[in-house]
Amino acid sequence: MKIEIGSKHYFNFGTTIALGANLKTWLRILFTFWKDVDWQFWPKAVVITLFILLNSPIIWWEKLRYTKRIKSVVVKAPIFIIGHQRSGTTYLHYLLSKDPQLAYCSVKESFMPWTFFTLEAYLVRMYKKALPEKRPMDNLKLSIELPTETEYPLGNMGLISMVSGYYFPRKMLSIFRKFVLFKKEADKKEWQNTLKYYLQKLALKHGNKTLVMKSPENLGRVREILEIFPDARFIHIYRNPYTVYFSTERLYEITLPMVAMQHCEASHVQNFIVQSYAELFAKYFQDKTAIPTNQLTEIRYEQFIGNELNALEALYETLELTGFENAKSPIQQEIDGYKNYQTNSYDYPSERKKEIYAAWKSVFETLGYSA
Repeated sequence: MKIEIGSKHYFNFGTTIALGANLKTWLRILFTFWKDVDWQFWPKAVVITLFILLNSPIIWWEKLRYTKRIKSVVVKAPIFIIGHQRSGTTYLHYLLSKDPQLAYCSVKESFMPWTFFTLEAYLVRMYKKALPEKRPMDNLKLSIELPTETEYPLGNMGLISMVSGYYFPRKMLSIFRKFVLFKKEADKKEWQNTLKYYLQKLALKHGNKTLVMKSPENLGRVREILEIFPDARFIHIYRNPYTVYFSTERLYEITLPMVAMQHCEASHVQNFIVQSYAELFAKYFQDKTAIPTNQLTEIRYEQFIGNELNALEALYETLELTGFENAKSPIQQEIDGYKNYQTNSYDYPSERKKEIYAAWKSVFETLGYSA
């Protein structure tokens, strides 16, 4: 594994998530982690700050105009797709997004969460030019209107998000433990308030349709979600841990150089993957007992691929979600669009596999995978 963050990334703003932050959030990130910003990235940080300053009047205007309406929205029975990165969450999200009764967080609503009411037309034009046609880590299609994960907007609306770990990969594990596993009550409450406000805003935008959200980190936040949305429904998709590990390595090789504000060694990222995976599942296995039976369904990736429509029909039934017949045709069209899709293949070194199994043995056993 190589993490190559070179000079071409120092002034590359095409994939900079932070451009959508409000000034308070960005200054909190800089104040909290200023010692961790490598000197090569300080000019980039200054440019981001200037952009956010220029964008601030629009943010203030949108908040002034919509906040009262946003806070009056009651979000009903949102659906959360949970699962570790590289477990099939994106593909599942794409399929469910074809159900016309559901709404989701799109790319434009994700990267510019404060201004997507006011600047929607501009955002569509901007991201159409900036976004590649496919995701670089797995070649799944990508566009401004497709669904994406909620961790990005939450990272632009508050400090408490795993996004800070992507900016500062040498601190990924400590940020994960603080902002995903919530060691402090105040951090948990802040995250809950931000999530609630963002989902209320999305619900207002989409006529209060049922929201289907995806964020891998939410695998470790089940109880925290239930505290604010007791009727929330969860879809857990899981995959062979070996595939998840090596695919996650590839993910970070590609994505961290796009957004990081510091250099890091591969060992930092590898240690993070090993430790966070074990801790994330330990939290989930403990928390899932709090989910009512009709609010949780679990899908094994290897059984889902090739049997998507039948699996989704069973999912709708378990979650008591109506309307599958109306969703069936558009979902099938989406499935057909991936008939020739090839997943990435990986070389599994035997020594590395032994290390992974030793660290994740309890997860292998609980999920039913062999060494």
